[in-house]
Amino acid sequence: MQITESEVDDYDCDEKMGNGFYSQEMYLGEDGQLSWFNAGVRVGVGIGLGMCVGIGIGVGLLMRSYQTTTRNFRRRFF
Repeated sequence: MQITESEVDDYDCDEKMGNGFYSQEMYLGEDGQLSWFNAGVRVGVGIGLGMCVGIGIGVGLLMRSYQTTTRNFRRRFF
């Protein structure tokens, strides 16, 4: 099997455009295309990470406001 120069250029271009989070080879189906299942896995991972980060920020802000409020009440009443 011979590889032409244009195929090498296409491969280099695709490799540079990758985002680094997902390997293209890992999510390609038998025909070389991204399957619906693997696309769903990507979406699910993105939603899961987004929820974890969002909950972490929300809990952090909630705790900070709780601590500030209790500190103000302690100063005022004690």
